[in-house]
Amino acid sequence: MIDRKYKSIMATATVLLLAVAAFYAPEALSKSKVDWDKKLAKGFRDLEIGDYDKAMLFFQSEVDHHPECGPARMGLGLAFKKKGKPGEAIAAIRRATEVDPDYAQAHYELGALLESNKDYAEALKSFERYLQLDPLSSKKASVEDRIRNCKQNI
Repeated sequence: MIDRKYKSIMATATVLLLAVAAFYAPEALSKSKVDWDKKLAKGFRDLEIGDYDKAMLFFQSEVDHHPECGPARMGLGLAFKKKGKPGEAIAAIRRATEVDPDYAQAHYELGALLESNKDYAEALKSFERYLQLDPLSSKKASVEDRIRNCKQNI
């Protein structure tokens, strides 16, 4: 009798514990975090080899399935950039920084697009945010030069 009661109490406690964990830390119960670098490698490879249409379709599909994914949105933006559509590229990468504000590379790419579009004030903000997120970047000196350029052109 005690054994059954003990098992029942333990089962109830386990269910409650899982419910609490699901409420306060849902990511703790997920199987694993998505490795976006690995998942999106095909699209970035298509960009590298110049198959921009294929890359665009790939990244659009990923954005449709994972609208919160900054790297997918940035990939889509880079595909637009390669296709000569800077307005769409800026919109896609700006959205990447909105859905994933800590995604440093998206801030860098947005800054580069805005700078080439002569929107120096917004480019400056993006480059500064990039350096806040990745202060040890291998591109730090180059980004600091771009920041100076933006400041001179505002």
